[in-house]
Amino acid sequence: MNYIDHEAARLARLHSFEHPRYFYGQLLGVSHFEAEQDYFKGRLSTFHRLVTGYGVACGLDVCPDTDNPGNVFVTSGYAIDRWGREIVVPCRSKPVTIEPWVQPPSTDQPGANTAAHTDEHHENNRMVHLVLCYRECKTGAEPSMSGDCGSSQSTYGTIREGYELIVCPGRAKKMHPDPEFQESFCNGPINHAEIACWVTRQCQPCLDPHADPCIVLANIHRPDKDKPVDKIDITVRPIVYTPHLLFELLLALGLDSKRGGRNYGGQPYDQKS
Repeated sequence: MNYIDHEAARLARLHSFEHPRYFYGQLLGVSHFEAEQDYFKGRLSTFHRLVTGYGVACGLDVCPDTDNPGNVFVTSGYAIDRWGREIVVPCRSKPVTIEPWVQPPSTDQPGANTAAHTDEHHENNRMVHLVLCYRECKTGAEPSMSGDCGSSQSTYGTIREGYELIVCPGRAKKMHPDPEFQESFCNGPINHAEIACWVTRQCQPCLDPHADPCIVLANIHRPDKDKPVDKIDITVRPIVYTPHLLFELLLALGLDSKRGGRNYGGQPYDQKS
């Protein structure tokens, strides 16, 4: 992405935390309050990045816009980006236009390169992927008494945490989790030594946040001109393994397929034989 928030990148890196120590008679300024905000933002983003993980936690479905062919919109939901920042889409987003596919020139035309117009090449050119990025915007204009001779000026007094949807060329790679601990669970007790080494030696993601904090939401097949979007693949998105999701996965692994009961919203599982 061309947009780089250097301050957010600094807070996302692994560093010692510090916060103001207030005392009676202290002359407080903007720097003190900003330092306190940075303290809480830095701790929260570090926790999300290294403990909770990044990806989609709920919602954020990508749907074709039936009112405007060639557009898609994203439903409400919650995600955590690669720098540990929370992204909230509170309601149906503004439609995002997917550039229509333009048929390439025929290979029998003068100067056309036959090798460059294979079916695979055409298919790759038809693919784009939609990403969700954390964005902040200034709002809430209010007077500021910082001018000469007590003159009043206007400045923004609020920062709104928002988002941006960006269409990127090409197909995003599918998520393929590596079952690194498969041997640890197959033969007897869990191999604690192997897990301890894995946690200890994950230095790179611990020290340095990812260069691009945005989250991939879907691969989208570019439609023909004046046609609606009809192929959207959301399986490429990273997901946050929330406690509820992990609980469901553990139950799915432990329940006998014949009993197959499900539980949502606190309802008991069906334990009938």
